[in-house]
Amino acid sequence: MSDIWFLRDLQRLGKEREAIANLEKRVQWLQGINWTLDASNLVVEASIHAHGYDYAVKMVYPRLFPEVPPEVYPQDAQEHWSAHQYLHGALCLEWRPDTWHSEITGAQVLESAYTLLSTENPCGLGEHHVVPVQHDFSTGQILRGSYIRAYVAENVHAYLADLPLPCMGYMDCWMHWQSKSFIIFLRSFQPFNELHEWSDASIPKILNTTQKKGFFFKTAYTSENLGEIKNLDELIQLLKQKEFVSSFFDETNSDWLESLTKSLLCIVLIDIENQIHCFLKISADNLELSKARLLSSDYTTINPRTPTEFHKLSDKSVCIVGLGSVGSKIAISLARSGVNSFYLIDEDVFLPVNTCRNSLDWRNVGEYKVHAVAEIISYISTTTKVDVETLNVGGQESSLALDRVLKRLSSCDLIIDATANPRVFNLLAFTAKVSSKSLIWGEVFAGGIGGLIARSRPSQEPEPQAMKAVFYEFLSTQDAPIPLTLTEPYQLEDQSAGVLEASDVDVTVIAGYITQLAIDTLLLKEESSFPYSMYLIGLQKKWIFKAPFHTIPIDTAGIVIPHESSVIEPGIVSRELDFLKELLEVREDADPST
Repeated sequence: MSDIWFLRDLQRLGKEREAIANLEKRVQWLQGINWTLDASNLVVEASIHAHGYDYAVKMVYPRLFPEVPPEVYPQDAQEHWSAHQYLHGALCLEWRPDTWHSEITGAQVLESAYTLLSTENPCGLGEHHVVPVQHDFSTGQILRGSYIRAYVAENVHAYLADLPLPCMGYMDCWMHWQSKSFIIFLRSFQPFNELHEWSDASIPKILNTTQKKGFFFKTAYTSENLGEIKNLDELIQLLKQKEFVSSFFDETNSDWLESLTKSLLCIVLIDIENQIHCFLKISADNLELSKARLLSSDYTTINPRTPTEFHKLSDKSVCIVGLGSVGSKIAISLARSGVNSFYLIDEDVFLPVNTCRNSLDWRNVGEYKVHAVAEIISYISTTTKVDVETLNVGGQESSLALDRVLKRLSSCDLIIDATANPRVFNLLAFTAKVSSKSLIWGEVFAGGIGGLIARSRPSQEPEPQAMKAVFYEFLSTQDAPIPLTLTEPYQLEDQSAGVLEASDVDVTVIAGYITQLAIDTLLLKEESSFPYSMYLIGLQKKWIFKAPFHTIPIDTAGIVIPHESSVIEPGIVSRELDFLKELLEVREDADPST
């Protein structure tokens, strides 16, 4: 069956031709109907007469008609008639994708085009009118076709409204090249005459690699006045009409003269309604100004889209050991959730083979994973503090270095083991126990068949080693042995399917569950969202998992939580204190300054 509608549905083709022919006979404003083909699209050329002007139009039927509406364009692609016209030339009519249904004909679309052109009257005799917009455009639609954009927080408008009129001053502008756009962050406004400054603390400092000084002027001009500016000469002439700035542009103002010799000069004009108009002089030797499209947001240092209870995470600290596929995802997700303090530990370097599962990419090849993840977090939040260690916990390292790191991580509110390494787990389990800190651990099983997540909270769950023993006891009761990995992590050899490899999807699911468990632990909820402390989560119908997403809780409630006795025999106390006293006396004799 052909995918071209007029070959597939000849009856509908006949209906369209008849409806347009009847319309041409019935009205005087439609003339010159001509059917033609443009590639595989059926096109109707016509002339719409309104207020003494003939609009040469063409209506293009899309291949998916009648499920998708036809569009009406000027026959001359260079013509732009209406305020209701898309960048690609099509008129925005009553019948469009959000109002269309397949019973509507092309004749009705032409009638809608006539109604718009007749009412707005952009080119005809008599008075021109503004046709109300029937729908809102998204930010993406508004920005389509614009390369230069400027971001400013919404609360800057209140600040500008409070400034006296007239007013001018400096700006700090941070500029950033993106793949298909150029963004200017209006970081701060610093008025002359000792007026109070405004700055946006929510913009990450890592974005200030291209920092430029700009100028702003609060004026009594209308938006229409400022919208006509095309170059720096026009801007200066307009502002010179106001005495308060006439001296600003003379030859004695070194700041202004110096800025004229540089590229990327940003100038902001504020109109009488406190709306911002942002201009950019791109080249040092060209006075032409490009107007930036504005972006605004109510984002502050607290993201309004973050759940309210997550605001409590801002004063929490998390240590993550292992920034591989699982750990990198956990760290970044916790940062997005509002955790403001991290201690990241991993000695590994990112390589191209890691791109299949890690949150990093080719830009990070050769970089320590902890440094790369720390950089990502610094782009997410301005308030987050990240400390890193390139130490191999559980490997061959200096005992002093390991002791220092374990002492530092014991000060965090939560410790997460994302290594799936038994030696690392033993060290972290001991550290969590002696420091009375919560420990969360998890792993992705070989072949991506599922994973394990678990936590141990002081006085609420058994210590980690005891919980691990319960896990192995559970495994011993299963009919099927747990699948073992090959030499490569995440791989599983299956007799029927060969070597199975855990995917990024598998890792992401388990990392997401670990992150949920971490947030629940940090929030110190009166009633946890997780009734069990250990879960097996199936991602495939393999081993003991009956189906994907089969969750098996492992009950650890039967383990008795030991309470170490604090009673020490008096003789031991006296003897050991005497020993320590002797050591301190020897040290003091050797170095009195201590």
